[in-house]
Amino acid sequence: MRLIVGLGNPGKVYEETRHNAGFRVLDRIVQTLRASHIESTRWYKLYDGRFVSERLVCLYPLTYMNRSGIAVRDVVEQFNIDTQNIIIIYDDFNLPLGSIRIRPGGSAGGHNGLSSVVEMMQTNDIPRVRLGIFNEKAFSKYTDAADFVLSAFEPDEEETVITMFQKAHDAVLMIMKEGIPKAMNSFNQTADQIKSTSITKQRES
Repeated sequence: MRLIVGLGNPGKVYEETRHNAGFRVLDRIVQTLRASHIESTRWYKLYDGRFVSERLVCLYPLTYMNRSGIAVRDVVEQFNIDTQNIIIIYDDFNLPLGSIRIRPGGSAGGHNGLSSVVEMMQTNDIPRVRLGIFNEKAFSKYTDAADFVLSAFEPDEEETVITMFQKAHDAVLMIMKEGIPKAMNSFNQTADQIKSTSITKQRES
């Protein structure tokens, strides 16, 4: 059994923000798998589905980002899920917009949501899919990172964002079907590769 977690903040005011990228990718996965809503508490919303004959649950923490680990811990204990069968999907300020990084574990890298999960689960060895949200031009409008991550994507970023969300969706399905190493080889890109792809799109348009 697997647990797929999208990190974000609850409420309409946060829906379209960069910090809710994890929620938006999880929305796509829930739709693809036709997962059924099975439980809502003050801490989370939970959906149940199957993929490649394996049961999985999809989790939206409702605790706000800094306390995401509470919901993850509760669901892990409820279903007795091994930490290696968790996939955390979240935004990453340290990655360029449009990029994806899949990792089997590691530090939280300053992300408060993942830090909360690591603290509650007492391990760094939790697979994750990181979504690049940084755009220097967009960031220049803000005085600090906290305001930036709670901002909406710019109109001229939307095409890149939608492509990233779909790639992240595909990456999660590949992790479940073929494993993390194969998914890393297929989806992890360098900053130069992201830039090259962006330039190619501009020339084609």
